[in-house]
Amino acid sequence: MEPLTDEWGVVERLLPAGWQAAARELGAFRRARYLKDPATLLRVVLFHAVQGAGLRQSAALLRAAGVAQLSQVALFKRLRGAGDWLAWIAAGLCEGLRARPGPQGAARIRLVDSTTVQGPAARGIDWRLHYAVDLASLRCDWQQVSDGHGGESLKRVPVRRGDVIVADRNFFTLAGMAHLAEAQADALIRLRWSHPGLLDAQGKPFDTLRAAGRLKTGRPGEWPVQLPLPGREPLAGRVVALRLPLPVAERARRGARRQAAQGGHRPDPRSLQAAGYVLLFTTLSSARLPAAGVLELYRYRWQVELAFKRLKQLLKLGRLPHQNPQAALGWIQAKLVVALLLETLLRNTRSFSPWGFDLAFQPG
Repeated sequence: MEPLTDEWGVVERLLPAGWQAAARELGAFRRARYLKDPATLLRVVLFHAVQGAGLRQSAALLRAAGVAQLSQVALFKRLRGAGDWLAWIAAGLCEGLRARPGPQGAARIRLVDSTTVQGPAARGIDWRLHYAVDLASLRCDWQQVSDGHGGESLKRVPVRRGDVIVADRNFFTLAGMAHLAEAQADALIRLRWSHPGLLDAQGKPFDTLRAAGRLKTGRPGEWPVQLPLPGREPLAGRVVALRLPLPVAERARRGARRQAAQGGHRPDPRSLQAAGYVLLFTTLSSARLPAAGVLELYRYRWQVELAFKRLKQLLKLGRLPHQNPQAALGWIQAKLVVALLLETLLRNTRSFSPWGFDLAFQPG
């Protein structure tokens, strides 16, 4: 076999320190049979994930390219055993951005959400990808894969003091808010009409829908509230609301009716009423961000939805070809490693000087 002369060395320099040793420690690479080292194993599983071909075709293409001589069964076994190692690599790639310090006193705004991945002939959720995007760079700074039973929760997300977590309705829970409060991070989260109980300035139950009902279209309102947390001091915050224009509200109500019909039930009247508003909870003070700014900042949450579209449309993350759970997990993690490598490459190209590579990142 002729020695490879491509630019794989550039990719290796992007990987977190200790990635080859981790392959052995996590059981992905046990012995040099078919594949001579962890680097070749990584090339093989990433190639299969990106190629979009079946195991047999991927094995044939790998042989033709001179990367590895292995059968489709051997490829399947390597993919099945690589999940934990690939997750370790993905976590390391994310850590570089998450740990990067920002300007003194600057908040780090992070958009959090999850998306689902279904396997062949699936009737429900097989896997869920939990994801956080740094708004300043629009790059993923944390991800986690769970099975279909792993629900959305802010407790999964590593946070630190100064973070501002922007998330949708499912993330407003007492456990999630306590997690942010413990880390001294801030929240900006959309509310359901049936959200956990809030208290007004007098300590009485706060009715979000009733308060929002007094607003005029296009004029934001805000109210100081407290969120009682088990075993902790109540969390101080604000409810910020906006009444939507009638055409927009009607479109949202049609969506609520359609979603209820898909579930085989009639929508709750309060759900239809809430569809006419944007209802937000935030721990950011008015001095840091006025009500209009809170509403504008929440609009950027759609950037994480766009990240999911890129993963599913460009990298075909939504087309899971494997029914075996371990192989499926390895395939998903390989896709995420590819996505994170692309983001890391882009981030490094911005620091290259006009006359060549950055001295700290010279390709072999």
